[in-house]
Amino acid sequence: MKKYNIKLLWRIGILILFSGITGYLLSIQFYWASIFPCLAIIWASHHLFSFQKRNTKDMKRLINAIQFSEFNISFKNFSEKGLSPELISDMETSILHFNNKLKKIEAEQNFYNILLNRIDFGIIVIDKQEKISWINKSALDLFEKPQPRQLSDLEKVSSSLPKILRELLPKETKIIKIEHGKTIHQLAITSIYFTLEGKQLKLISLKNIQTVLEESESDAWKKLIRVLTHEIMNSITPIISLSETFAHPDKENQEMLIQAMQIIHRRSKGLIRFTHNYQKLSRIPNPIITSFKASELIEDITQLLQADGLSFSYHIQPLSVLLKADRGQMEQVMINLIKNAHEASSEQVRAEINVEISLNEYQRPMIKVIDKGQGILPDVLDKIFVPFFTTKKSGSGIGLSICRQIINLHGGTISVKSEVGKGSCFYISL
Repeated sequence: MKKYNIKLLWRIGILILFSGITGYLLSIQFYWASIFPCLAIIWASHHLFSFQKRNTKDMKRLINAIQFSEFNISFKNFSEKGLSPELISDMETSILHFNNKLKKIEAEQNFYNILLNRIDFGIIVIDKQEKISWINKSALDLFEKPQPRQLSDLEKVSSSLPKILRELLPKETKIIKIEHGKTIHQLAITSIYFTLEGKQLKLISLKNIQTVLEESESDAWKKLIRVLTHEIMNSITPIISLSETFAHPDKENQEMLIQAMQIIHRRSKGLIRFTHNYQKLSRIPNPIITSFKASELIEDITQLLQADGLSFSYHIQPLSVLLKADRGQMEQVMINLIKNAHEASSEQVRAEINVEISLNEYQRPMIKVIDKGQGILPDVLDKIFVPFFTTKKSGSGIGLSICRQIINLHGGTISVKSEVGKGSCFYISL
């Protein structure tokens, strides 16, 4: 900068010098003689203006290069045109720094684009105007359509898909079926909101769970068939055995025949009862959704259970929590869970059952049924929702299965945490 400052001061000095001479000549009325210093002032002014114009032009080139990311320019050999070597060095360093930073950003963008296009589930990003800002290759392959521009373009894939994506809330999971010819995809859809450059965007993930569902369905059928086979064989085997034994009765074993018929009758009733329970499990109606206060539901359940001598405490926060559900089915779920909690606390002098209802971080209802009973054994914990599985001598094994089916039909989840000797907590998220 020193050389640049010297050149600038030298030009300013010449301009001041000739201005002083011109002023002096005019003061002593040497008008003709003042022409020459005036011309020198004009020349010096033009020279100073050109000097600054060159610098301004070069600085503008630097600014434009940064603004439009054009970093293939150079300022070498510009010292002869007015720029100082120090300034040229700083500008060259700045250009190199921005160039390297741009290459790094482009490399990172390419890396994330490759990464997001290689994952095995679809990703869509939409803005508030429902414009699709970004979509990965897996989503395009899933839709088997040209790249959509608007959310409404996905109606060609499924008429209900745009509406589901539009109304999907964070942490909420929806399952939708789409078909392409003979191929069926079951998609699990979730979403989150995020802000980028002051714009709120919605990121939606679409996971094809068809294979997982088929495997889960197969496992569920295997478990159910094992249970059905066990129950049916327990009833049929003694009936067949007794039938063969008394196929040709005589007078001497008349009394034993009567006992055998009683056993057959009892086992047949048990088989009918089992079949009736299976019908109840498989014929749960679709919920009729209404909106009601959680406090009203709990007060009604309190009165119903008091008639059976069962009591529990409850806490609702805030008291105005609204539930959007089938009220009758939710009563059935809550009564079942509270009765189970009492049975688990049967060894206590006074059962401590507590129901907590609150809103989670996404303002969705969360229900907890907590007991301090004997708890559930770890090897049993993952089986308690399996139909007909029970550890009770007189239990049917369908209560919790029905609870899970009802909650699933509401689009919610039910889970349990338990510790032997300390109690259990059932969680319902709607």
